[in-house]
Amino acid sequence: MKASKKIGLSLAILIALLVLIVRLPITTTPGFFIGGTATAVPTNWPDTSSIPEIELRVAGIPPRVVIIWFVEIDNNFYIIGETDSGWVSMLGDGGSVHLRLEDSTFSLVATIVNLGEADIIDAWQAKYETDYPEFFNTSASEEFLESSSIYRLSRED
Repeated sequence: MKASKKIGLSLAILIALLVLIVRLPITTTPGFFIGGTATAVPTNWPDTSSIPEIELRVAGIPPRVVIIWFVEIDNNFYIIGETDSGWVSMLGDGGSVHLRLEDSTFSLVATIVNLGEADIIDAWQAKYETDYPEFFNTSASEEFLESSSIYRLSRED
């Protein structure tokens, strides 16, 4: 009887883990699967000012999917992440990523930004400050930006 209980418990744990893997990402919990329909990168992106978040898949073993804020400037997307976070560490100075915008998934290249950061941060703040004043009206935003990396997401050429 004890052996069957152990097998039952092991099976229950395995099923619970499989359910979690399939369900991730959940809110801000990173996951492995990005979903969406693979779509060619448009020549010009549609207006994304009312879309608050995207899902971003960074290659690695295992891959990492995060839900993240973004801004669009001159037909490029920009994202900001804390340099010591797992997905930023995996991305390093840049590389191939997949971006899910609504029901479409696009293959893009992330490139670390070293010039023009102030304009990107201003656009990011303009997009999110109204809905998240508690973040922008505290030193948390300054601390976050001081320890963050900015990436441009653009088409693979």
